[in-house]
Amino acid sequence: MLKDISQLNLKGSIFDTITTLDLFSSNEPIQQRENKVQKEKVEKTVRATLIYGRNGTGKSTIAKAFRRLSDETVSIITDVNVCNKSYEQIVLSEDDKAHIFVFDEDYVYKNVKLQENHLETIVMLGKAADLTQKIEEVTLEYNNLEKEYQNLQKDFDEYDDANNIKSPKYYINKIANSLRGDDNWAGRDRLINDKRTNTSVNDETYEKFINITPKKQKNDLIRDYGAKLQELENAKKGTNIIDCKVPEIQSKYKTFNDEILVDLLKKEIEKPILSDREKKLMELLQNGKQSQLLDSMQYFQQQDVSECPFCFQGITSEYKKSLVAEIEKVLSKIVEEHQKKLKELLLEQVNIDLSPFKNLKEYNKCIDLVEKINKIIDIYSEKINKKIEDPYTIIDDIKNFNLCSLANELSEQLFSLEKARVEFNNLSQQTKPIVVDLNRINNEITYYEIKDIAEQLNKQKEEYNKIKKSKDDKYKEYVLKKAELDSLDEQRKNVKHATKSINACLQYIFFADNRMEIKYEEGVYKLLSYGKNVRPCDISAGERNILGLCYFFTNIFSNKEENKAYNEEYLIVIDDPVSSFDIENRIGILSLLKYKISKFLLGNERTRTLVLTHDIQTSFDIYKMFEEIIEACNEIKTQNKFIFNSFELKNHKLVRFSHKGKQEYTELMCMIYKYAIEEDTSNNIVIGNIMRQVLEAFATFEYKKDIARISTDMEILALLPEQEYQDYFKNLMYRLVLHGGSHRLEQVNSMSDFDFFSHISDDEKIRIAKDILCFIYLLNKRHLLRHLKTCQNVESNLNAWCNNIKSKTAPIS
Repeated sequence: MLKDISQLNLKGSIFDTITTLDLFSSNEPIQQRENKVQKEKVEKTVRATLIYGRNGTGKSTIAKAFRRLSDETVSIITDVNVCNKSYEQIVLSEDDKAHIFVFDEDYVYKNVKLQENHLETIVMLGKAADLTQKIEEVTLEYNNLEKEYQNLQKDFDEYDDANNIKSPKYYINKIANSLRGDDNWAGRDRLINDKRTNTSVNDETYEKFINITPKKQKNDLIRDYGAKLQELENAKKGTNIIDCKVPEIQSKYKTFNDEILVDLLKKEIEKPILSDREKKLMELLQNGKQSQLLDSMQYFQQQDVSECPFCFQGITSEYKKSLVAEIEKVLSKIVEEHQKKLKELLLEQVNIDLSPFKNLKEYNKCIDLVEKINKIIDIYSEKINKKIEDPYTIIDDIKNFNLCSLANELSEQLFSLEKARVEFNNLSQQTKPIVVDLNRINNEITYYEIKDIAEQLNKQKEEYNKIKKSKDDKYKEYVLKKAELDSLDEQRKNVKHATKSINACLQYIFFADNRMEIKYEEGVYKLLSYGKNVRPCDISAGERNILGLCYFFTNIFSNKEENKAYNEEYLIVIDDPVSSFDIENRIGILSLLKYKISKFLLGNERTRTLVLTHDIQTSFDIYKMFEEIIEACNEIKTQNKFIFNSFELKNHKLVRFSHKGKQEYTELMCMIYKYAIEEDTSNNIVIGNIMRQVLEAFATFEYKKDIARISTDMEILALLPEQEYQDYFKNLMYRLVLHGGSHRLEQVNSMSDFDFFSHISDDEKIRIAKDILCFIYLLNKRHLLRHLKTCQNVESNLNAWCNNIKSKTAPIS
């Protein structure tokens, strides 16, 4: 998995021996996270790594090493592998390699080419530029393959035609016909295996005969067949073995006492002397309403019952007790015992499966007895249930059916049926060896009958398979070429979609809809600026790199849905993304990088990124960008804490590089404020550079202007609240630039470490520090206060300094 990569081991170019670089390893200790239930360890996972290094230190070689890992051919990398945090080498899968993406100068060179066409610029991005030419080449190959395939198909059709003597099917049909018929294999098989019709023959039937090696000649086998067939007829009295045993009847039927049942049904139970209401209850009992009486008794026995469920009148507890007693009187103990004895005599019907034995002579006797027994059981059950419902009524229309005798008779017949089954099986088993021998003889005779045709069949099969393989192989080539052609054509159709994504990135960088865009027309990409055609010579190297970066991010989502694509795991390597670009596009590039890297890192917690740069200011910007992105990643609930690494590449080694030690923007702002209020003057020697860095950063990121132009831009000066401020700061900025006049313009427009105010007195430095803070405060009050939120009395001091500027500024006539 890409997420397990911790180390990169490489050799090649400037790294003349195997060099280990701990790109994604964390040297920070595992923290303890408090939990109400338990303390749990929080592992720190490196999601991003920033490497700063001067030109020639090997940054580009690192990017090339990752290209090699993704299976690209990179000649200068002679050896490369990756290890996990336990120093175990990781074998990357093909899917892992497909999810490694590297942006560097080689990527731009290979994937962004500009070609002049009259006064237009044709942009060739990746493989898309030569799609039309490739389609023409592949179409020619496809047409040739189609003709070759059609010729082979025509030849194959002859071998596949059952009426053509070249076809194996012709001989298969011929063999099948020689197997059918009463005098052939199918007829003989019918006689041997006692079938009603000749055995069916299909296209595969012959296969079980062609590999037989008979020990006798055909005529001898025919004589043996006749003798064995007669032997089979003599032995055949039963042909089907019955494996299952005959079931037995349960003992309760054989021990049933019919006389006891008749006595119980005829028994008279004396009726108790009853009141009128009890007589009514007795009538219910005699009418088969015993269950209703039991339910009523249980209902009125409940303590909370105070209403009759039938007439809804209220009833007293004395009434309930009286009613329950009367029901109990009717349902006496003698009745309950009598009913219990009756229920014990209830029988279910005899249910035994005798169907496997229907061909045995004893079968019908058993079936008749089962039917008689079940009829008696039905009669007995009816009388028993009637007596249970009305125990006081005598049932005398019943006679003794001798169920017990019939059950014992059935048991004897089942025993006889089992003996018949055993005898039947013995007879059937005697025929098996004869049938087996006859089948062998029949098959060997059949071998001789189809031998010559089978030999010709095998010959035609060889020719058939040969022409079929040629045809199938050519068809595979044809299909693959068709798929390649369809894929190229589909890519060409999807160019507009890819162009839309690239143009969206370009708009994001330039903060304009039509500053630069790609338009697909007539099978080519055209580059436009402000809606007009431009020539390649008018495209700067920075703009070419911007095209490459936009294509890079778009290409990652090739053949994927963008919303889902971010959820996949990636390793994204970006080498020098900003340093070559024009300064006015710097913010746009950083913005696009932050947007895209955020989407990738937030989309999948296993995704990682590596950014390399030789520009110190770019490293500061990306460091800040990583801080914000990783902070956002940590806001998502996870077991791990996400961090990022910051290194400087020196002497083939990675050294921890603390950007905080290089004084971030907020810290520099605080230094200027403390110097202005004379709280801390320890930075007196370098305060000029500090003020210039802060003003440079503010001018660039707020207005995309360098320090020399911010005071001359009338739109910016118009943001100052008073004319006095506009005049004062315009003059101040001019003097600041004049103080740098002894330096080259390249130094003035950069963040170089020279003492910009080396000839200015300490008092004037303090005044200028206040002026610069006031200038930023008047342009963006919230911005300044936010960066100085840790300092004391900021707003009151700034208001005082601003009023002082306004009061001392004389109008210029």
